[in-house]
Amino acid sequence: MECKYLNSSAKHLIIRNGLVGATCLNQEIGLFDFGNVIVQKDYLECSSVRIISGGAHYSGDLVGKGMLTAAIQGDNFAAPASNTILRTLHELDFNNTMGSLVIVPCDTGNTLNFGLAIERALNSGLRLKVITVYDNYLNEKQTTSLKESLGGIILLYKIAGAMSEEKKTLSEIYNFCQKIHSNMLSIEIDLTRPERSNPNVSCTCLDDNMAARKNVSEKCSIHSIKVNLASLISVSSATEFTVEDCNFESEEKSGKLYFEENDCVVILLNNNMALSKIEAYFCIKDIVEYLTALHIVVTRVYVGSFMKVAFANLSVTLMKISSPEVLVYLDGHCTAPGWAKVNQGLGPMTTNTILTGVLKKTVRQESPTKGPTISIRATNILLFCMQFACSALISCEKQLNIIASARVNSKHSGDTGTRMKTLAELILKRMKQDKVVLKCPFAFFDNLSRVLEKSLGGNTGCIYSILFASAANVFLRYGESVDVSAHIWLRSFEGAAEALKRYGNTEYGDGTMYDPIYDFCTVSRAEYQSGTDALTAFGRGIQKAEEAVELTKKDKLYPDPGAHAVGIWMRAIYEGLKVRWPN
Repeated sequence: MECKYLNSSAKHLIIRNGLVGATCLNQEIGLFDFGNVIVQKDYLECSSVRIISGGAHYSGDLVGKGMLTAAIQGDNFAAPASNTILRTLHELDFNNTMGSLVIVPCDTGNTLNFGLAIERALNSGLRLKVITVYDNYLNEKQTTSLKESLGGIILLYKIAGAMSEEKKTLSEIYNFCQKIHSNMLSIEIDLTRPERSNPNVSCTCLDDNMAARKNVSEKCSIHSIKVNLASLISVSSATEFTVEDCNFESEEKSGKLYFEENDCVVILLNNNMALSKIEAYFCIKDIVEYLTALHIVVTRVYVGSFMKVAFANLSVTLMKISSPEVLVYLDGHCTAPGWAKVNQGLGPMTTNTILTGVLKKTVRQESPTKGPTISIRATNILLFCMQFACSALISCEKQLNIIASARVNSKHSGDTGTRMKTLAELILKRMKQDKVVLKCPFAFFDNLSRVLEKSLGGNTGCIYSILFASAANVFLRYGESVDVSAHIWLRSFEGAAEALKRYGNTEYGDGTMYDPIYDFCTVSRAEYQSGTDALTAFGRGIQKAEEAVELTKKDKLYPDPGAHAVGIWMRAIYEGLKVRWPN
């Protein structure tokens, strides 16, 4: 694995400094001065078997009570040097009567360097036992020198560490872990090399009627789920391959897992920069459902980035549970930060975990009439102004789309005009069908807010839903008998502006639709409080808002399309008011 972030002259420093950083985050571990070796600080006080591993991939997060005693990291992401391994073995053997178990991830560099160090350590009289882990299902098709380990080694770390904490002897830990090793297989899913996957494998599963060959790919639900993400499709087919290749073989074939119905299995998904969390969980759901359909009991599932490699990949491990003690050791106390205890019970795993809410969903057809009401004359003015504003937005569709298209490389999609036209048509339709309560401002704005949220959607629908909902909330502050004055109408605009700033994550001067609304509210309020009549104050606020729209151009040819749309409907409302305003 090449160092991507530092130049070649500094490559030897990245591992060392990175490990120093790891010890800063975890005060229970330290770093030996003679090599890149993460170790439990209190190892000298440990009166149990020491569990040692290491290799090219970083495993320092797996050092802690209940897991590894020490992890030996190679320089420049290569296998650790044999002299560093040997020094570590001697160091951990000091004042240790229980011995050490060395778990070696299988690849040529690791096995050679660890092997040399172990032989020399044995010649020096150290008490050691070694397990070389090669759990990749492809190992059966490779020569011995090409065999490799995958995520299954993580489970061995945990089981061995837990047994060490329980003061088991070296022979007990070694024999138990060897049995575990023979009952697990893994598949690597390299997303950069999809040809590694092979979906055309059939398998057999033992039932009460003995072996009956079945084509699992026909009954597997994974392929029935259509996923647009190419990586997940690859993972799904490869996941199916994992199950098929790792089990259900009626023929005797060394290295293959052999399941009967109701056998228990542990799953470990090592996700190294390949999938997002939700995609990894999607994969787990399919694996659990698939195995459950084959009457295999999934008892534990572990998901995480346990092993770091040079490319984005996944490995899926299946471990057949040969003894109930396995779950005890997997659930045992562990302080290693790379291992997270799961909240899973003793029974079989299930994806039937949907909970029914206590509250029943109620469909509200109409907004309640709360707050003050307005006169029939004011109702007609409100209706006329809304029709004026909607008609203006519909007629300006093309203009707004041109403006938005010119700024399409920013935050706009280029269809602002079309979205505003849709918004306007929805409002007109509701009013034409008499589905809004015009005489009650709260009910009017609340109803429009809900309709736009449901029918329009997107950012535009959400923004205007917030504006209308905030305007509606202002009217709830007043009693039913209160006369709806110009002050209250203006206060509803101010409430909408405050909500837009709060939820739109914007400030005045950012060049958004908030700028004209803010200027309108500020100027109109100042004019109204100085004694100017409401219509004139409103008109001066509109004029200031239109100036604010122009200022949103900044270095662009056109103003912000959202702000321009605000200018359009504000001007239309004002013109409608002038026509119907009482003399």
